[in-house]
Amino acid sequence: MSTENAVPYAQFGERLIQLRKERHMTRQQLGDLCGVAPSTIVNYERGTRIPYADTALRMANAFEMTVEELLGVDNPDAEMEKAKAIDDMGRLFGKRSADSAQAYLDGTNALLAGGTLSTEDQLDFISVMRKVLVDAEIRAKQKYTPNRFRTPEWEKRTEGIRSEADEIIESVDDEMYARASDETTDED
Repeated sequence: MSTENAVPYAQFGERLIQLRKERHMTRQQLGDLCGVAPSTIVNYERGTRIPYADTALRMANAFEMTVEELLGVDNPDAEMEKAKAIDDMGRLFGKRSADSAQAYLDGTNALLAGGTLSTEDQLDFISVMRKVLVDAEIRAKQKYTPNRFRTPEWEKRTEGIRSEADEIIESVDDEMYARASDETTDED
């Protein structure tokens, strides 16, 4: 099964198909080992999604390899943070916003691949990008919606999206604070 270049995680999807078939595993069997539905495995194999940390760890264990080997990256946490950002944008604002987030985050690959940032700093960079993307999109929606479309329903929907966006921003802040606290504890 070949995936299109426009698919965000095409290489991961192809690698997953190969690993699963080499081990004569069905999607159901892999899903059972990883704690996800077979339809989720299909999305991974199509390259439209990438597993979050807990699922990636179970999947790597099922294939008896590291998460880095499974994902084919040096910093799997950063890749998963990118996936969260793209999922957030798609869930809150739709496919076009998710595609824009994908393009922005793909553009950071050259910066991150240069080795100028530590793996922790790369993760923080992606986390900040996640916050910026969500916040910028909600501000754009509020700023550029013509007054004639600003109905009470629009206001209520926008308020709900703003609330979800604020929750995402707060959770990213909490994750970054926890990582910083862990780094400080490790240095002691």
